[in-house]
Amino acid sequence: MENGRLIRVGKYRGDAKAVVYVVAISNPTKAIDLIRQKAASPADEVQDLGRVSAALLEALELLPGKFTRADGQRGTPPTDVSR
Repeated sequence: MENGRLIRVGKYRGDAKAVVYVVAISNPTKAIDLIRQKAASPADEVQDLGRVSAALLEALELLPGKFTRADGQRGTPPTDVSR
């Protein structure tokens, strides 16, 4: 499995209510595009915070093309974007 990306979505830089996603896509542009399409509002600022390891993706049971919130909220399954 390849590495993934850590993507932040907020109304502005420094937004204390921003949400961070772990995305199982190694390309930063593609990961941002996925979050823009599936999780962000049109006015949100979406930024790539960096790489996450393949080990983290495996621990979170994220398959390629899926993402999940990284804020500790449990009970929400990873999002399947292959539909």
